[in-house]
Amino acid sequence: MHSCWVEINHSALRHNIQAVRHLVGDHISVIAVVKANAYGHGAVEASRIFADEGAQMLAVTRLDEARPLRAAGIETPILLLAPALHGECDEVVEQGLTACVSDLRDARNLSDAVTRQQRTVQVQLKINTGMGRLGVEPEVAIETAKQIQELPGLELTGAYTHFASAGERDTGLVLAQYGRFQPLVQLISRATGLNPQNFHCANSAALIRFPSMRLSCVRPGTILYGQFPSPMAEEAAQDQGLKLRDGFAVKARIIAVKNLRRGQTLGYGPEWKATRPTKIATLAIGWADGLSMEPHARTASYAEVKRAAQVTAKRAAQWYGMRGEDAARKVRLNGQSASIIGRIAMQQCSIDITHLPDAQIGDAVTVSMRRLSAGAHLPRVYVDD
Repeated sequence: MHSCWVEINHSALRHNIQAVRHLVGDHISVIAVVKANAYGHGAVEASRIFADEGAQMLAVTRLDEARPLRAAGIETPILLLAPALHGECDEVVEQGLTACVSDLRDARNLSDAVTRQQRTVQVQLKINTGMGRLGVEPEVAIETAKQIQELPGLELTGAYTHFASAGERDTGLVLAQYGRFQPLVQLISRATGLNPQNFHCANSAALIRFPSMRLSCVRPGTILYGQFPSPMAEEAAQDQGLKLRDGFAVKARIIAVKNLRRGQTLGYGPEWKATRPTKIATLAIGWADGLSMEPHARTASYAEVKRAAQVTAKRAAQWYGMRGEDAARKVRLNGQSASIIGRIAMQQCSIDITHLPDAQIGDAVTVSMRRLSAGAHLPRVYVDD
């Protein structure tokens, strides 16, 4: 019995990848992005579900994200979305990962590693079309691909780019990026013999909004976890009948119940005072668990605090269907909402349960929280419908 945990619904994850695969069709392969601990859902469990549901490949950003997948016995091909450091190349080869090559230096480092081990490694070429962070420029991509193939031990198996604004209302940049990438599919294929089916550019927003950009392979991330990357993507999904399920909930138990008199204060500061007799419950969750950051009021400007509160309120409102200005300070208990009162502490917070006379110690409360904010130390508890 946990006092604070994250509940993940297997059925929701399974539904979402099935919905994506139905949308793109059986002729298009899926690279399921499980970076950042599968967006907070638990990378090992999510990877198993996605692989079972037909994902041909998984994708993470760093080597340390791939290790637990291999340690758990997951044999599905894994693509690194960022280049490995020089000292990591040997392990990339040992783990049987598909490496990102962002320039010739990356390729040479990997070639040295496979030469030492007398093995081969699969690599994919990252092409910069507008994101700017990583990748060779389009004008040298063909020659770079040919040079990669000439290096000992490297097997070029794909090429890809990443869109900077596929979810935005202004489609100018994403169209320009695709315009730079799409001609390279045939040009690199003819120059190297690389299968055109192994080129990919469509992230979650692009695969929903721009079907022509799906090519033969898509790279969904956030939509696998029941979230749309932007309102425009959600609108396009509705038009195409794509329905996602949210399978993520942070929960904490009531550890104490107390009655406060009018005028009594609560918590650090103290920033809250009872204006009437108030029944409160204390929850075993705080900002160290991801519920909030340490109060900004001490160091940040009013504008910064207001901006952060607005963002948090908007995300919470999407979760509970509440008004944005109310949502950031609300939890759900026995199907009803309750307000967080006082300053959120490191591992505790308090809620007003005056209107919930049946609430008692041990009850589970659902807390609104950004998924990637939910502490990795919190147990992930998996359920099915």
